[in-house]
Amino acid sequence: MRLASEVSADKLRGGFYSPQELVRACLDRIAELTGGKSGLSVLEPSAGDGAFVRGIEAHSLATKVSSLTAVEVVPSVASECEQRSAGAPFDVRVLATSFLSNQVALRPTFDVVVGNPPFVRYQFIDKSMRADAEAAMAALGVPLAGVSNLWLPIVLKSLACLKLGGAFALIVPAECLTGASASVVRAWLLSNTTSLRIDLFPSGSFPGVLQEIVVLSGVRQRPGDPGASTATFVEHHGSGDITWTHCVRSTDPTWTRYLLTPNHLDAYREVASLDECLVLGDVAKFGVATVTGANEFFSVDEETVRRYELGPWARPLLARVRNADGLVFDQEDFRRNVSAGLRSSILDFAEDRPDPLDFPRPGEYLRHGERLGLHRRYKCRIRDPWYRVPIVPAREMLLSKRSHLYPRLILNQAQAITTDTIYQGSMLGAGRAASLVASFHNSVTLLSAEIEGRSFGGGVLELVPSEVARLRVFVEDSLADELPRLDELARASGPDSVESLVEETDRRLAKAVRGLNDSLLAVIAEARRALQRRRLDRN
Repeated sequence: MRLASEVSADKLRGGFYSPQELVRACLDRIAELTGGKSGLSVLEPSAGDGAFVRGIEAHSLATKVSSLTAVEVVPSVASECEQRSAGAPFDVRVLATSFLSNQVALRPTFDVVVGNPPFVRYQFIDKSMRADAEAAMAALGVPLAGVSNLWLPIVLKSLACLKLGGAFALIVPAECLTGASASVVRAWLLSNTTSLRIDLFPSGSFPGVLQEIVVLSGVRQRPGDPGASTATFVEHHGSGDITWTHCVRSTDPTWTRYLLTPNHLDAYREVASLDECLVLGDVAKFGVATVTGANEFFSVDEETVRRYELGPWARPLLARVRNADGLVFDQEDFRRNVSAGLRSSILDFAEDRPDPLDFPRPGEYLRHGERLGLHRRYKCRIRDPWYRVPIVPAREMLLSKRSHLYPRLILNQAQAITTDTIYQGSMLGAGRAASLVASFHNSVTLLSAEIEGRSFGGGVLELVPSEVARLRVFVEDSLADELPRLDELARASGPDSVESLVEETDRRLAKAVRGLNDSLLAVIAEARRALQRRRLDRN
């Protein structure tokens, strides 16, 4: 989480103005959905300097629009928008206020909604705007708990301001499809709209915005119309557009899977239906490891242990997944980390151990921590004493919480403790951890990680425990004997070694699992790479 002082003023208010190409894409879609109707009343809930007003002036819609209400929260920008729209061939009314305030009535009075709502995280929103958002969502009967970004309530209020049968086209982050907090928008769309379409654009289509963006469009549902049960996706490329349609389900945690073509998704569903394709939460339990509140202080290298005589309190640590080269982390790996000067110990000042304040050098180390203000950090100050970290015991498996290319599962033979950057896990029942680790890095499991996980502006893949539990895995005992070879592949250096591990695991699984073959796995691998590329392009 970043502080407001670390973020630009433009980003704090979502002040990134819509590129002409995206404005045109929205207006083309509105023209298609309104079918030549005239006398249209238009709402733009976050007008900025008037990109959509000017866009309509230059579009065939200019002769179809009779009025446009533009809302902009920054008075100086609202004034600029008003000045730039003075010559528009339709009536323009600019409101210098927050769209979420009660100055903008929540009534279905508009034929069209277009715009680019601000992408502003909730930690940067003042209390009055939060209260307005909560009031607007309460009026719609939509829970605001867990909502993480300002665009969510703005989109929902905008859509609620549409007449039944009215059309919308909005530039929103791809989080609309993939984010857990955006589930309130997805549920509302399925219950209240038809003709739902998501237009996907290449990375960099919206300069200055790190997130991948989409254009979300459709029609407000009329009485008697069925809600949206399908969504059309249009992938825009310089070489030509690709279009596909999916039946969408409200029960899906996210819509990431629908970024796959039907051929890819059908192959994934076929494999997921195999008896041997298991849900990870049914065979193993993974959870958050040790939370220190100050990893840089409680995770130490060997030189620090010696200097402050911390040996009695030092326990083996794997601080980062990148500090484990292979699929097995053993004592030799641990010793290499120690020799390399990595943070390889965690300080355990448990009650059953000597009091470090009774010793000069350990006491000096703790006083150093207090001079740094660590005892005032939330996780530290709620402990008594502040330096007594509740250590989560080592487990037999380690799983990366965040990853670049794909998550890694490691057999923890060194019984190393980890902090909350790595999940720790154990098998349920009689399954062998070595079998799960050896089978894990296959295209099916890694595709499920792309589907179930989440990604942010930098393209990092993150899995929370509930998403880890939904991963599709295999636990093939025949592969446990191949773990040394697979471990060797994982340790190999060079750009080809990353995919070599996945390809080799796929080949071995195809021989071991009935119903799984090379051609089916090739389609799954293609699907995984498609989602992976989309995620990495956000960086």
